[in-house]
Amino acid sequence: MSHYALSRVRRRPPERMQGGNLSLAGQLTYAPRGSGKRALNLDSARVSLRTKGVIAFVIVMLYVVAIGITLAQQRATLRATVEQQRNLYQAEEALGRVNSALAYAILNVNEAYATPNSRATAETIALDIGAVQAGLQGLSERYPLMQPWIVRLDHNSAMIRAEWGNKRLVELRENLHQLVTQLDDVTSEARNRQQALTENFRHIYDSITLTSVVMGLAGALLFGGVVMRFFSLLVRDIRKLRARATEVVTGYRGMPIEITRHDELGALMESVNNMQSELRERERQLEIARQQRFHQEKMAAIGSLAATIAHEVNNPIAAITGVAEAIQDQRISNMCSGERCRPELILEQTRRISQITRQLAEMTTPYSPEPQLLDLNALLRRTCGFIRYDKRFGNIEFNLDLDSEVPAINAVADHLTQVLMNLLINAADASCDIVGREPSVSVVTRSSGAEVVLVVADNGCGMDAPTMARAFDEAFTTKAPGHGSGIGLFMCKSLIEAEGGRIELDSTPGRGTRASVYLPRPATRE
Repeated sequence: MSHYALSRVRRRPPERMQGGNLSLAGQLTYAPRGSGKRALNLDSARVSLRTKGVIAFVIVMLYVVAIGITLAQQRATLRATVEQQRNLYQAEEALGRVNSALAYAILNVNEAYATPNSRATAETIALDIGAVQAGLQGLSERYPLMQPWIVRLDHNSAMIRAEWGNKRLVELRENLHQLVTQLDDVTSEARNRQQALTENFRHIYDSITLTSVVMGLAGALLFGGVVMRFFSLLVRDIRKLRARATEVVTGYRGMPIEITRHDELGALMESVNNMQSELRERERQLEIARQQRFHQEKMAAIGSLAATIAHEVNNPIAAITGVAEAIQDQRISNMCSGERCRPELILEQTRRISQITRQLAEMTTPYSPEPQLLDLNALLRRTCGFIRYDKRFGNIEFNLDLDSEVPAINAVADHLTQVLMNLLINAADASCDIVGREPSVSVVTRSSGAEVVLVVADNGCGMDAPTMARAFDEAFTTKAPGHGSGIGLFMCKSLIEAEGGRIELDSTPGRGTRASVYLPRPATRE
């Protein structure tokens, strides 16, 4: 059985189609379907290549800024470390000066204590203590523990001036030695702190260097990888699009190209898919128009031939009829015996010939190309009576069950004639090879709510589920090569949908197929 794909058919001239137009020279000018709000939504959903470039530039700049901020923070820490080291250097210098003054004071105190006639006096010792106090005063801000020593040395200086002697010198020397021990601890602490700051400086410096190198290389590798990936995909999609465009030009009408992008190239892919869809629809419409023209030309040729045959046959039929009527008159007047004169047989056959020529004339009468109110039952009788003369229906039993209550429908008569003829021919082809039962075809009409139902059923070979699933697919046929093009059911469904109706198939393998056509009833006027 022949089947063809279903596609939504819009009633329009074959030279024009929505979304673009195809000239007779084969040139296509495509305009994407949809406009207004839908088009704006599609455009807003896309990200242009320029926008992607701007986004990439912004990301790179943000990455550079992030590196700069990280390095700036580390440099700030490094500057703080250097500042701390500078302060420690200054403290160590102050400690050195205090230690020198303290050593000179201890030397003078020891000399005064050991040598009675020493040149050291209370005033010189007080001056030495004052020098030590001045150094301690400079350290007291950083080392508050030096402040008590300034008070103690001030007391020792006052006692030396008030009571010069070995007792006061011993006291002063013990205090100075304790101060030396305290200063040694402070100096050791400062050196340890200086060493820690030096290590921290090296660590921060190495961290800055490592961060600069690692983040620089990571950024270069990441950005380079993204750029290579982007352009690789871009080149791949361009090549795929170019190949598909070439295939479409050379006749490819398969699955559309997969759209994986949302930029200008994605929009171009969508345009190519729409162009392919429009070309496919255009070719379908052209095939429908070609089949319709072929049907009209065939029926016109049959009509012309039928008119010629009817003209040639009617003359001898008229003569035969006249002779038969004369014989009948003689029989009535008992001039011819009933056994030899049987004019009713001649009259019956001449009426049969006249009926055949009348059927041919009615069937081939041109119909209006516009929808009009039709008597569906009368059209079915004429079509079935005409197609009986096809040799494929020689052994097939015809069953007509036409509901007399079926209302007139508004449709194009030529379209319904084509649909019925295709369904009947398919039924005959499906019934030609059955074994064990007489082939039969039933044509039924009935009313069903707001629809008029036309059913064409056969008891032929039927169709299995996979064949049913593809029954209306484009160019699909189970007939042998040269016996079917796959346009039959596609034509039926296209024409029925053009009339605002629908067609359904129900088939059982080995038992037959049932094609149901649902046509809308015309609206009643109140």
